[in-house]
Amino acid sequence: MIADRLELPTPWAARPLSGTAEEGRLLSRWMGQEYLVETWHQDWPPERWSDELRRLHGSETGGPFLITYEGRQFAYVEVYRPLHSNIAPFQSWSRHDLGFHLAIVDRALTGRGLGTVFVSDLVRTLFRCFPEAQRVAAEPDVRNLACRRVMERAGMSLVRTVRLPHKEAALHVCPRAGVLPEPERPGVAAPHGGRPEARHPA
Repeated sequence: MIADRLELPTPWAARPLSGTAEEGRLLSRWMGQEYLVETWHQDWPPERWSDELRRLHGSETGGPFLITYEGRQFAYVEVYRPLHSNIAPFQSWSRHDLGFHLAIVDRALTGRGLGTVFVSDLVRTLFRCFPEAQRVAAEPDVRNLACRRVMERAGMSLVRTVRLPHKEAALHVCPRAGVLPEPERPGVAAPHGGRPEARHPA
């Protein structure tokens, strides 16, 4: 199962979500934020979110996770199999390839380069935890320019734009051979007298 196989490096941690009432309330509150309504279009009531999390958690082709950064709630991530998703027709996928949806849920943690570092760590983690996977994909809304920049900086190249039932998406793909080396960590002093800010991609 995907839902119990996401061992991220520190300072990140991933907790599988199983669809409890508390989780449903949490997702409903997060996805009701204006900037996520515009890009996710899933401002659902808590009961619907609980049902969706239970469905994803119990699936062989998907997994929902709460991501924390240094113990602070950072993002909601859904990992999925592209071959069983609505991006299946737009690329040649193997049954082992992976994709993810990402919502940074604490806006106070945006604009600090953490998104780029997290996506880089997530892609490497997916390849490590799923050795059969040859590609990792993401398909943010084409209007979500901040997310698209994060994908590019994290080594996920734009393949094409595609029309999905609920949005026009920018399909980004990282092949296993193209995975970036491990990034320098935010908050760690730069070597050789360099500036720490250089470690925080914009």
